[in-house]
Amino acid sequence: MSTNRPAQIFEAMHDLVHVYRARMMEGVAAIHPELTHNEVRALMFVGRHPGATQKELVQHASADKAQIARLVALLLDKGWLQCAPHEHDKRSRCLHLSPQGQALFNAVRQARSTLAADLLQHVPAASQAQLLDLLEQLRGQLGRA
Repeated sequence: MSTNRPAQIFEAMHDLVHVYRARMMEGVAAIHPELTHNEVRALMFVGRHPGATQKELVQHASADKAQIARLVALLLDKGWLQCAPHEHDKRSRCLHLSPQGQALFNAVRQARSTLAADLLQHVPAASQAQLLDLLEQLRGQLGRA
């Protein structure tokens, strides 16, 4: 029995995330060859949180405000995002997917779903549920730490 099981768990999760990310970016390249990892992250966040502010995107991405401002400007220029003034804070802008951005979001979400199903096809449903429960428990504990 290993004495360093916690490290092994996180190493396994790290390896899985890298395999998943590499395969996902292969799928994204097939959807739109110019779409970058950071653009995907921003589009997916805004797609899941319509009306999110740029500040919320900064917090989600754990990135520099200037970096996110450049990314948002780029996505606006590409026509994938739209923004509107915040209803209660005129200094903030609410971000929404444009029709083109929504189409990309839908395609990437479908690719993610397909990849996840492929990667988990030999894992029984009960084990998937148990894994999800454990990961949610860990995420909750980390959120409180």
